[in-house]
Amino acid sequence: MRSGSGGGDMKSFFRQQKAHAAAGSVKPTGGVSKKASQPRHHQKPVAQAVPDLADDPRRRIDEEEEERERMGREFDMDMRYGPCLGVTRAQRWRRAAALGLAPPHAVIAVCSDDQPCLWEGRV
Repeated sequence: MRSGSGGGDMKSFFRQQKAHAAAGSVKPTGGVSKKASQPRHHQKPVAQAVPDLADDPRRRIDEEEEERERMGREFDMDMRYGPCLGVTRAQRWRRAAALGLAPPHAVIAVCSDDQPCLWEGRV
């Protein structure tokens, strides 16, 4: 290949247009303006009245029930105390205690004798 102004060089093949050369043409913006994507700081937050639910007895009972269920699920997921299929949580706790595995005392206080493990009927 020859270099020169014969038309076979790279500059003539890949012509670049300068910004001032295209001043007469309209440049498309092609999208969302910057003003629309900026957060709106001029709006005031709406103050909402939040009722004090700390003393609600139903909420406290629900939280206690959730805590008991969470402890039972954690006990079912802990494999240190042996398999849990085919036995209730209380039976598994008693078996683990008899084997000297020291299961948590809070679990036996919250589970009943007929409460199945988390995996019962699923596996």
